[in-house]
This record gives sequence, structure tokens and C-alpha cells, in this order.
Amino acid sequence: MKRHSKISPVAILGVICLVAFVLGIVVMTVPTFKFQDRVRGRLQQAGFLPPSLPLYQKPIAPPDRVTARRLMVASLHDALARGDYEQAAMLNAVLSQEAFQRAHRALKAWETARDPETGLIPHATSPFYNAWDSEDVAADNFPHLLIASIYLDSDGQSAWLDTLASERAFCGDLACRVDLDTDTIVEQDLDVRIFGTSEYVKDGLLAVAERFGPGPWFDRMSEGVDAILDAAYVETQAGPIPSNGTEANGELLQVLSRLYWATGDERYLQMAERIAEAYLFEVFPNNQGLPADYWDFQAQCPLREDERFRPDAESVAQTEPFRLVDHGGEIIPGLTELYFVERAQNRPRADRYRGPLRQFLDRIIVTGRTDEGLWYNSVNVETLVPFDDNLADTWGYILNGYQTFDLAEGTDRYAAEIERAMRAAATKRSINWEGNLQDGYADAIESMLYLLPWFDISECRQWVDDEIEVLFLKQRDDGFVEGWYLDGNFVRTALMYAQYKTQGVMLDPWQEDVRVGAALDRADGVLYVHLAAEGNWQGRLRFDTPRHRTFWRMPTEYPRLNGSPEWYVVEPEAMYRVTNLDTGDVWTHSGQELAEGLPVTLGGAHPHLLRFMVSQK
Repeated sequence: MKRHSKISPVAILGVICLVAFVLGIVVMTVPTFKFQDRVRGRLQQAGFLPPSLPLYQKPIAPPDRVTARRLMVASLHDALARGDYEQAAMLNAVLSQEAFQRAHRALKAWETARDPETGLIPHATSPFYNAWDSEDVAADNFPHLLIASIYLDSDGQSAWLDTLASERAFCGDLACRVDLDTDTIVEQDLDVRIFGTSEYVKDGLLAVAERFGPGPWFDRMSEGVDAILDAAYVETQAGPIPSNGTEANGELLQVLSRLYWATGDERYLQMAERIAEAYLFEVFPNNQGLPADYWDFQAQCPLREDERFRPDAESVAQTEPFRLVDHGGEIIPGLTELYFVERAQNRPRADRYRGPLRQFLDRIIVTGRTDEGLWYNSVNVETLVPFDDNLADTWGYILNGYQTFDLAEGTDRYAAEIERAMRAAATKRSINWEGNLQDGYADAIESMLYLLPWFDISECRQWVDDEIEVLFLKQRDDGFVEGWYLDGNFVRTALMYAQYKTQGVMLDPWQEDVRVGAALDRADGVLYVHLAAEGNWQGRLRFDTPRHRTFWRMPTEYPRLNGSPEWYVVEPEAMYRVTNLDTGDVWTHSGQELAEGLPVTLGGAHPHLLRFMVSQK
């Protein structure tokens, strides 16, 4: 009698895994494989391949949507048009509450993703992406969760400060990548760590310092920059600089300028000047007046795209790209921030930089733009032809540089072009700023918010109020947005928008069922504030201060990337009249007292509503 051998389930599973492994290798390495997309999808569903990122995306809400929020926005702008600032403050309170709540929901969602051993958070919530990295997680997600916790969740703030301390304990002075499965540092080349640290300090830690001034985030930022200064290795005619990449150097120009303002440490200014010398007098003259993504300072010619930083670059293996969107565009505000320092302090290099910098700005203003005045993502430097039709969602980052230059010069040379671009952006409704990613909306709206304090254009204000709904509708019911590091930019823009609606007035402590909104009568300099609670609340209502001076020691405000616009600020030494609009009672407070917070009780024996106006005496 024949015996039929039994094949164990373990062996069958092993064969299946082997086949899946082989198919996975084929799919990942053979781009011409006929059924690549279909097989990849099946293997991803089965858990054999990492899922594509982002993990999930809601569709872009249509431009003709009919929502209750849209009706509220229309009522708000009707009220502003007729000068009814009390009504506008009430409606702004509702809008700010929604924005704060959405940021808070994202914060609480990401609390569940924190690694229990290290306190660090992963690149994405899928186990396939269980790593902390400096250029994405540390730069774009963590800092905005920390900011949200300080504003909205004082009980959870210490946990996010522990994350900062944990990152420092793992990485040392230069930022790093941590494998959260093994709790070990992933080895990286020096230039990669410099790049990651530049991202971390500029997009991450600088954003926290802009809002809260000195603190462990400021110390960590200074430490990271000091390490970059010590590690600078790219030789130029002006001396060694940290990188041959325009993104890293542009970011560092911004951080170095602000650190110099705050500390007066000449080392920061010297390195910033060295970077500026390299671009104004080496790169631009040898590259048709434009930067390249990467530059060979020995051969004085562009380098190829570095695939370690941008593996899916549209111009890999080409030598002539310049990205106007996001990363490559960092050099524009970077150079103008340094020029602002030089001019404000009457330093001799201001005159040396003025001509080539203005020539560069004039070149950018006619390069890679649409007829309306927006910019394309990237252009071929030799032909000036865009690589594609995608618009730069970071158009405002570029224009920050132009406004900063004008403020340094005391002119309005570029004002008309700035307004033209703002009005062009305000015509874009429910478009694919960055494919279907929510980050495109987060950046485009952030761009407008940076410029509104300088250019109060009614259709641009209404565009922000309307289009941010498209961003908000991207959020899932569980609080996550797309389940990866760019959720942090959702939180960033939600908080920026909320503070626009409160004109910088903040609840302390924040409570979900309490709402505050404000509207400024610019003509009379009167701020109308609306505060309401569904339940009981006791705390302080804190007013914003001129942080550019109190934190950074700058002589005047100017638009800054990763900054927090100053909407209505109180001067600490000035006196202010606070008038209760319901009772007519009038109180007098110093700006310092308003900054420390007006004590307020809502509910119980007190009304659940408080309406007042603030004006300087």
C-alpha cells in the first residue's frame, strides 16, 4: 500500500512566503514587470510589502460644495464688509474652536503612536515604517505636536518634552535616524546627518522657538546648528560651508540669521555670510543667475540630483534642475533674511550683497511663473521650461523673501508682484496643489497666512476661510489625517489659522467647549473679543506680544518661514482700555498684564458669555 506523505502547514506557509518574497523582489526591482501594480497591491494587502504612503487619503472636497461652514464664512465676510466687528468676532470664535479641536484630535491620535520604550514617533503608523528620522518626523510632525500640546493639552506636554530629550539622548548633537523596532541608531553619512539636522532645526525646532522663545527646544536648536558649523566640509572661495545642497544651505541661512539676532554670536553671522558669498558670487554667476539643487564648488557647475534625498526626483540624472517649490526655494528667504540683518545693523556687506541679491530676485520674478503670477514646482535652468504643470504650493515662502527685502530697503519694489500672486492663489478652489495630499493645502494656506498681515486683501482673507475647509475635510474620524509624518503640517496650519481667528488671543488652559474669537477694526485700532463656554471655565485670556522683539531682539517684524504671524500684539509698557460690551464696565490694564492673561470665570454664578473690546490708551 502506498503511503501519502503529509505536507505540514508550516511547510506550506514557508513556500507561500518564499513565493511572496520572490514576487516582492521582482515587483520592487523590475519596473517593466507586466502586472507590477496589480501584484504589488495584492502583496501589500497581504502584508508582504510595505503599504504605499500616505496610508490613506480622503478626496479633495469639490469647489461647489454646500456646507453650513460655507454659509458661516459668507456671514463673517458680510459682517466685516459692513463693519460689524462684534458679529465677526462671534463667528471667528466658532471657526477658531473648530481649528483648535481638529489640531487637538490629531495630537491625541498621534499620542497612541508614540513608541512606549523611547517616546519617539514613527514615520508612519504602519509597522513597516517604524523609524524616527530627522528630515521628516523630527522636522514636520513632532514639533507641531509639541506646540499643540503646549497650547491645548498641558497635562500631556511633559510627554512630548520627554520625546525631545529622548531624541537628544539617542542622537547626540547632530540629528539621526532611529530604528524603533530595535531602538538603535541607523548609520548615516555625515552629509545626510547635516541635511537632516538642517531640516530638524529649521522646520522643527525653530517653529517651537518662534512661538515660545527660550526653552529646551531653543537649546537643542542651538546645539544642532553648532554641530553643523563644526562639521562644515564643502570648500568654497569664502571658506567651508555645511552642504552643496541649496535646500540645506537655504534653511541654515534662515536659522543662522535668527540665532544671530537672539544671541549676538558672531559665529552664526559669519557662517551665514559665507553661504551667501558662495551663492551670490559663485553659484549664480555660473548658473544663469539661478541656484542649482546641488552644486560642485570645485568645478563650478551643477551636480546631479542626490537620490538619497529625493529618490523620486523629476530630474534625477539631469544636471540643470532648480526647484522653486518648498526645498529649493529656501534659498530665497534665506538670503533676504541675512540681508535684513546686514541692512538693519548697517553692516558693510549690505552694500556688497544688495546688487547681486536684487538681480537674483528680479530673475526669480520672471522665472517659472504662470501668467497669473504663481510659480511652477521646478524648471530646467538651461531652458527655463517647467518640468511639469504642477503649481508650487509654497508660493508664499518665495514671496516672504520679497517682502523681507522690501522691508529691509524701506521700499515697495515688489509689492505689486506679491499682491498679484496672492490674488492668483485666491482664485484656486479645490485644486491639486500637491496631488491629493493634504500637505499641499496646508502649505498653500500657510503661504497666504504669512502675507495677510502685510497685505490685507479681502478676497484673500475669504479664500483662507473657505479653502481651509478642504484641508479640514481630509481629517479622519480617529484624528489621524493621512497616517504619516505630514500630519504634522495639518496641525501646524490648523493652529496658525486658529490664531488668525483669535488675533493671537489664547485660552489658558484651553478647553474644548470654550471658544474665543476676535476681529480687529484696523481703522480705529480696536480689537473686539468674543468668549463663550458651553460649561464652566476658569482661566486666563492671554494676549500676544511683539515676539520679534521680545524673543528675537529684532528691530521690526518681517514675514518668516516657520514663524507665527503677529496679528494683534500688546506692548508690555503700554496701557490698554478693556470695555465690557454688555455692561459698559471699563478696566485699565498694562500690556504686560494682558500678556500674562486676564483672569476670567465663565459659568456658575457668572455669565457663559463675555464680549469686550480692547484699545490702547
